[in-house]
Amino acid sequence: MSRSVDLFVDADLSLDEMAAALGGHAGSALVADGDARWVLREGPVQAILAEHPYGDDGQLLFTRYRFALSARVDNDGRPQDSPEAGLLRRIAQKIAQGPAWPVLVVLDLQYRDRPGVDQDASGTPAAAPAVDGAG
Repeated sequence: MSRSVDLFVDADLSLDEMAAALGGHAGSALVADGDARWVLREGPVQAILAEHPYGDDGQLLFTRYRFALSARVDNDGRPQDSPEAGLLRRIAQKIAQGPAWPVLVVLDLQYRDRPGVDQDASGTPAAAPAVDGAG
């Protein structure tokens, strides 16, 4: 079983332009895979860029972001400690330095490392944002 880490980004760009921009921030070009998505590879880490299908989830306003760069992580460790999360955080930090598009890093949409303010009595909220940039 695996989970995902996701970098949500909003910009008034085409998917191709976003792939080129993120490749510049990552230091590695993204490669088109033919299914309206792009693949970023850095060593063993792989992330997929696409326009995402998510709706809003409580305080996570996914509809504010057009794109998601998503990577699968193994289930045997904390997603925030994974190389995939490190890559997405690094890209988010570079975006924050300019062009400063709105970004949101989400570490596993089905896991929360610690209780949050939007947690219900059962203790099962949907996600834990790690970075919320301009927006």
